[in-house]
Amino acid sequence: MPPLGRQKILLLGDSLTQLCFEGWGSDLADVYQRRADVLNRGMSGYNSRWYLLYAEDNGIWSEPGEVSLVTIFFGANDAAKQECEPIVHVPLEEYKRNIEQIVVKAGESYPGAKVLIISPPPVHPEQRLAYQKKRYGDKATGVLERTSEIAGTYAATCRKVAEEKKVACLDLFTAMRTAEGNTDEDDIGRFFYDGLHFSKTGHKFVFDALLNSIRTNFPTLEVRPCPNTGSFNNSSSSCDGIQNSGPYHDIIKTKRKWQDAFE
Repeated sequence: MPPLGRQKILLLGDSLTQLCFEGWGSDLADVYQRRADVLNRGMSGYNSRWYLLYAEDNGIWSEPGEVSLVTIFFGANDAAKQECEPIVHVPLEEYKRNIEQIVVKAGESYPGAKVLIISPPPVHPEQRLAYQKKRYGDKATGVLERTSEIAGTYAATCRKVAEEKKVACLDLFTAMRTAEGNTDEDDIGRFFYDGLHFSKTGHKFVFDALLNSIRTNFPTLEVRPCPNTGSFNNSSSSCDGIQNSGPYHDIIKTKRKWQDAFE
């Protein structure tokens, strides 16, 4: 039986996913025009514990049609310091179990889908403290509630889960810290506007890293642009695993009877 409608790309995560249509998510949707619908299921402020409960009753595991790719992007909130945000913080071992459970649920719910874990990014401390002061004024504690050191341990856990579950991992933490153009750790500030959420530069970095990860790990899902125009969505673009929906207009016009293009 053929798939129901267009194929789908399912994005699961916290605010770094919910806000992705400001940048990397909308750019991804642009690449997959007429091939797959990109579904943003990010939940701002959520940790992996809360998301698991949310997902059970909100259709996350029962999306109709064919899902080609699932991204799993948690950890920015789980890695909050326990003494600063005890309700949000998720201990590392529980976080590992939660990510494992999300991977398993994705595989059970969408057996034909590729799965990509995305690690939490690093944290820029000066930006984070400046944002705290701007938001809370005199009530700002001046204490970092998130740090790169802690985020790095959660990123390492993502790599470990991916290895054990035999799925792909985009290690965003390491990629940003070792990005071309960095001379010291302070240079990662260009990727954020508040030390945690992505700036335009950060969104572009994530998008490029995501496309490279798809190209490397899931080559059949890579959309190859038109060699002449560089467009991802004309009749000379191609993708082995996801065909375009409907014939392109330039193909229709070549037919003696235009209806033949739809057969």
